[in-house]
Amino acid sequence: MALGVSERGSSRSGLGEWVVQRLTAVYILIYIIVALVVLSFSPVTNHAGWLSLSSGLIFQISTLMFIFSILAHAWLGLKSVFLDYVHSWRVRFVLQTLLATLLLGSAVWALLVVGTWR
Repeated sequence: MALGVSERGSSRSGLGEWVVQRLTAVYILIYIIVALVVLSFSPVTNHAGWLSLSSGLIFQISTLMFIFSILAHAWLGLKSVFLDYVHSWRVRFVLQTLLATLLLGSAVWALLVVGTWR
């Protein structure tokens, strides 16, 4: 066996997923901290306040990035859990298909919600 190569693939096969998992976690954390700071200095108390806060393009883009970061983070994390703990490939396929459908539906819903804030 070649050095650095396992039975299932190269030793670097999961590095890209690991990097994406960490980057999405950092973005989620930054978004939450910024949102808490903004909302603590200028609390929103009514519907008009929420509309004015959410009508900005930067807010909409950062919120969409936040939602898609959560979805990517969930996909990679749960896919790893399924690969590690679900040994039947048929059950794993069904679980991953259900997860992909749920996350894709959530992405469409997020696009609709963020797009109708105006």
